[in-house]
Order: sequence, then structure tokens, then C-alpha cells
Amino acid sequence: MRSLSGRQLQWLLVVIAAAWFGSFVVFPEFFQFFAVEHYGPWFVDSGAILASNEAVARGWDPLRANPLDLFNRPHVYSHWWLGLHHFGLTRDDTIGFGLVIFAGFLAAALIWLRPREPRELGWYCAVLGSPGVLLAFNRANNDLVVFTVLAPVVPCLLDHRRLVRMFAVVLVAVAAGLKFYPAVAGLVLLAVGGGTLRESRERIVLAVLGLALVGCNLGQDFELIRQLAPQAFGLTSFGARNLPTSLGFADIYGTGFIVIFFSVVIVTVWRWQALGSWSIAPENQAVWLTFVLGAAMLTGCFVAGTNFGYRWVFAIWLAPLLWRLPRDRGAPPAVRRLAGVAAGLLVFSLWADAGASLVIGRLFRGAGPDVVLLAADRFFYAEQPLIWAFFGCLTVFLTHHCKLGLRGLFGLKNES
Repeated sequence: MRSLSGRQLQWLLVVIAAAWFGSFVVFPEFFQFFAVEHYGPWFVDSGAILASNEAVARGWDPLRANPLDLFNRPHVYSHWWLGLHHFGLTRDDTIGFGLVIFAGFLAAALIWLRPREPRELGWYCAVLGSPGVLLAFNRANNDLVVFTVLAPVVPCLLDHRRLVRMFAVVLVAVAAGLKFYPAVAGLVLLAVGGGTLRESRERIVLAVLGLALVGCNLGQDFELIRQLAPQAFGLTSFGARNLPTSLGFADIYGTGFIVIFFSVVIVTVWRWQALGSWSIAPENQAVWLTFVLGAAMLTGCFVAGTNFGYRWVFAIWLAPLLWRLPRDRGAPPAVRRLAGVAAGLLVFSLWADAGASLVIGRLFRGAGPDVVLLAADRFFYAEQPLIWAFFGCLTVFLTHHCKLGLRGLFGLKNES
């Protein structure tokens, strides 16, 4: 194993991924061991999108309960998705549509994850094969489409051609149009990247204008969908509001708790000299910027509301940096320690709920549903400080990125 080259390890990752996800196709009952509910039909979220398009083709209001959907769900995404009916797609195309979505995602993930040693391969398997990704696979959720659309952003930013670099703005705007929250991916555009300082400033201006146009186009959608979208809660979900809720803070008090915590972290890091002017080594620039992209997506979702577990797919973009940075002797000790802590907390965040679900199911086998739900809720609330700690780590890195990026855009020297 130690003698395997990087290319061989990457192909081994492809084989492992194919075997892992393929095993759930052959034995879908395996999903229950990872706290993923398999309802029988595959790709129920992609099916919901196609059901909404079929409703539009029939002249029905897609924002009402839809009898064509397995769960009678209304359309809870932007109206951009409703254009699929022009291609004649219906519920009969769910399997093919879902497979295309997952195949695009998996290809983008495997192209990004390039293990250089066996232990790194194991780390990538732990992230790529985690329960949140299994949930996204099972449902063919459109977060996979967002992942695929945003995957070229960093390569575009680092390209030697100006037009390609500017195309990164288009990708962020398109992703935001598909599902609103990817607007936070615009934070990665603060990096100067390739090109000149003037170009970087132009890119930020174009991004602001582009996202503003998307926001104007989707303004009514956002308000309607905010009322219709289901709220995630309990095991296999995450969100900042869960901790203040467990502490008895509700509504405005819970919001205040969240705002104060993240404000303190941001202000502290902005003035914290331990990170100083540290920046990633040039050869790891793509790894750093892709980490920033994933951290922005996850942290933005965490702060804004509660999320179903499939949103953890963006953790794939965190994996290479969190493996390499703790081992980077050129990085300050504080940075290496922070990355190491974040890596440990990421593993916990990805796998703890599935593990707890499995243990609770075995310990309370035969007990009433109230007993099982109580045990699950107790674990869920108990784990919240660790989930918050993980997102606190991400916020430290994001704040450092924004500080360096803004100083660079304004032509200021970084502090030593």
C-alpha cells in the first residue's frame, strides 16, 4: 500500500466509492444503519422537482400540495427549476435524472479528492462515504447540483485567462439562483487569485451586481418558499438555532445568542495576532480557496437556519486542507492546531448522529417510540456544543480569509 503512487491511490478511491455507493443500490436496507430512511422509491427529492414540473405542464399551481409527489409536497425551490418541463421531463424520468445528478456530483468530488498517501485516502473515504452524502445520494437532492455547479469556481479563479477567471462570478450567481443560500459562496471571490488587483475589484463589483439581479428575480420565490419549506430538526440535521433552543432561548433571544457568539468570534479573530499575516503556501492555494468555498457554504447555512443532513456534502471541499494543514511545518502552530481540532470535530459532526441512532436503536429495542425519541433528543442537544465548536473553527478561518482579502482589495499591507 505504501508503494502506491498518487494516481493509483486516486483510482483506488474511485473503486472504493463505486463499491460503497453501489452496495446501497444492491442492498438498500443498509441505509438504516446510517440513519438514512429509504422510502422504497429512489431519488425522492429529484422526483419532487419533476413532479412540480409535471404539475406546471398540466396547468396546476406548483406551490400547492402536489398529488403527483410521493409526499404531496409543493415546490420549495426557485422557479428556475420549473423550466425543466420544457424538456418534457416527468416523474417517469426520475431514475435517469437522479443518476445524472449524482454522477455529476461524484465525478466532481473524485476529481477534487486526490490522496497522496494511504492515510489520506482513508480520510477522504470517511468524508465522502459519510451519512450526509449517503442521504443526498438516496434522495438525489439538488444540493448535489449546487455542488457540481460551484466545483469549477476555484479552478476558474486561478486560471491564467481573464475571461475564465470572470466566469467564476457567473457560476456563483447561477448556484444562488438555483437554491438561494449559495450566494455566500461569493466570499471566495475576495481572494485576489490570478490577474491584477483592478481585475479583482471588478470581479467583486460584478458579483454584487449579479447576485443583486438574481435576488430581484427570486425575491417573491424566497418569501413564498420560506413559508413552505419543511423545517429540519433532530438527528441528522444541523443549525445554529439548535443550541439556544436546548438552553431555553427562543425566538429573538435565540437569534441574539447566535449573533453575539459569531460577532465575538469574528471581532476576536480580526484582532488576533496568532494568525497574523499567515497565508497558505502558493502550491496549496487551490486547496485553501476550495476550503473557503466549502466553509462559507456550510457556515452560512448553519447560521441562517436548520438544515437536513445532505447539506454536509460541502464538507468534501474541506477535507484536503484539514488533512494537510495540521501536517504543514511551515504554518504557525496555532493554525495547525486549529485545523487539527476542526478535522476531529468534522468527523464527529459527520458520523455522530448515525452512530447515536444505531446505538439508541439497539439499546432501546422494543421500547415505545416516546422513549426512543427522548433518548435521541437528549443526545441531539448534548452534541450541540461540539457542532458549534466546529463552526466556530470554520468562522476563524473564514474571518482570516476575509481580512486578508479585504486588505488586499484596498491595497493595504497585511499585518505581521
